Amino acid sequence: MTVTEARPDLAPVVELLELRQAEGWHDGAQCYVSRNGEVLLDTTVGESRPGRGVDRDDLMLLYSAGKPLTVVALLQLWERGKLGLDDRVADYIDGWVAGKERCTIRHVLTHTGGFPNSDAGLFDADVPYADVVAHIAASPARWEPGTDAAYHPSSGWKILGAVVERVDGRPIDRYVREEVVAPLGLTGLRLGIPMDEQPGFGERIVPVSWRGHVLPVVKADGGLQMVPYKVDRYHNEPYFVAKVEPGGGMRGAARDLGRFYESLLGFGPAVLEPRTVEVMRSVHRFGIKDRLFRTVIPWGLGVQVQFSGGTGRRAFGHGGMASSRGLADPEFGLVMVVVSNALPGFLEAEQRLFEVTDAVYSALGDDVALTRQRVVPLQELYGFST
Repeated sequence: MTVTEARPDLAPVVELLELRQAEGWHDGAQCYVSRNGEVLLDTTVGESRPGRGVDRDDLMLLYSAGKPLTVVALLQLWERGKLGLDDRVADYIDGWVAGKERCTIRHVLTHTGGFPNSDAGLFDADVPYADVVAHIAASPARWEPGTDAAYHPSSGWKILGAVVERVDGRPIDRYVREEVVAPLGLTGLRLGIPMDEQPGFGERIVPVSWRGHVLPVVKADGGLQMVPYKVDRYHNEPYFVAKVEPGGGMRGAARDLGRFYESLLGFGPAVLEPRTVEVMRSVHRFGIKDRLFRTVIPWGLGVQVQFSGGTGRRAFGHGGMASSRGLADPEFGLVMVVVSNALPGFLEAEQRLFEVTDAVYSALGDDVALTRQRVVPLQELYGFST
């Protein structure tokens, strides 16, 4: 942007979040938008707890929107020649058997590894990291790695974290803190907060609440079963706040996740070389229908490269379970992060992200109108009526 250009009007974004708060989809939310490193919106709506408003520096549970930090950790080691993307996971994880032997790091990053639910029930449980890795390693493959796809919500990232530790020697939470978060000055992003440190954060640790979210579970016959997933039974507990979950346990503020994405676009300190970011956001999986999402979704290395709401064609990032989305668009220098503290039903959650994304891009006006992707209605994108 130049000094002569008018700032986009992002008031509709805030109004949407306030509307959905009034309708009970969330109690509070954070939203951050920047362009070419210039902050356009850094705001909050609603409450974190009854009587306490959400603060811009509060630590929200980002769920899978935190996955890209683990990806950066892995790609840093790739840049340094310490591992290969097509190395077999078995070279790094002991006991990697049961039909998964040919699985590579690239397979895991593109959700084609064949073990999407092999840690079922362990994400919410208070189980040591190494025990979960051993369980996943011994679990049978659902398909020959690389031949099919289904989103690996947690299992794949648990393994990637273990690969980082095997190569570098530091546990994944420490590695991310020292090599990804600290260079950017983002001390608020935490992959697990030890119990003895939690009192120091106090009410900045924002609890999540259940508002109807259901979890699609793939049955043995290939069908889907929608199961209520009452996250507030587990995810506000001190043990879970302390738990190291590279696939869904990152906590932080929308503004901090936004600054992470700004780094990937070249605004601020660099945690990856620009050419590595290009590799990360390039399409590595295309044309395979995801067994969980029931649609064809292009994937980069651990990041999604297609979003609802009419993003630019080069946008990349990741959503977080029924609650959040973070993305960067190198074509327009745009970064957008929205995080809420409640998980409504699937349709409501997708509608919320659709609306916010469309409102952000629409605010940029003619500058992006000709090259952004078509705003595909959710019923067309997912094949059902909203």
